[in-house]
Amino acid sequence: MRLTRLKIGLLAAAVCTTALSVGAGPAPASSSGCTLGSSSGNVVTCISILGEGLFVSEMTASADVVDSARKIQVCLKGPSSSLPRCTDFQTVKPGGTIVVQWFPNRDVPAGTYCARTWRQNSDGSHTLIGQACEDVHA
Repeated sequence: MRLTRLKIGLLAAAVCTTALSVGAGPAPASSSGCTLGSSSGNVVTCISILGEGLFVSEMTASADVVDSARKIQVCLKGPSSSLPRCTDFQTVKPGGTIVVQWFPNRDVPAGTYCARTWRQNSDGSHTLIGQACEDVHA
């Protein structure tokens, strides 16, 4: 008799779990990630995306300098025609951060969105030193 009650209880739990799963909405777009990239641990590049499914309310890219000053810019890149968005090149001291934000408040094209940090070299050329990416999907 106990075995039958246990089986009924497990079946009821499985049905409830399935009903909750079927009623779930779109996958959340809110996500974030950081990387040290190729800067030998000196610059941390991060991306943060707030939203749900393809709807994105806010996207932020940041670059934090850890040990020694760098002349850098940070950009948001992705499949939206509103991107890229970049800061100007700035000399950032240790402990400093530069940020670029985008507030679409609408559905955006599905795909991979990235924060990219570029270093301006002494000869004026630019080197990609960090990239953190997150996917937006329905």
